[in-house]
Amino acid sequence: MAYVYIFIAVGAAVFFFLIVLDYLNVFSALKPKADLARQEIRECEMQIEGEKAVINTIKQEVEELQQEIVELEKQLAEIGKIVEGHRKRESRRKPTKFKLNE
Repeated sequence: MAYVYIFIAVGAAVFFFLIVLDYLNVFSALKPKADLARQEIRECEMQIEGEKAVINTIKQEVEELQQEIVELEKQLAEIGKIVEGHRKRESRRKPTKFKLNE
C-alpha cells in the first residue's frame, strides 16, 4: 500500500515539475514580447511628451499673435482716422483746384 502512495506522490511531483517547466517555457517566450511592448510604450510616451511640448509652443505663439493682432487693429484704426482726415482735407481742396484750373 505504501507503494501506491509513493507512486501518487511521484506522479504529483512529475506533474508539478511539468507545470513549472511549461510555465518557464511560456514565460521565456513572452519575455521578449513584454520587453518589446515596454519599449514601444516608452517610445509612445516620449512622442506624446514631444507633441505636448510642440502644442505648448504653438499655444504661446498663438497668444503672441493674438496680442499682435490687437495692436495691429489699434494701429489700423489710427491710420484709418488719419486717412479719413486726409480725405476730408482733399475733398475740401478739390473745389478750389477746379476753380483755379478753370
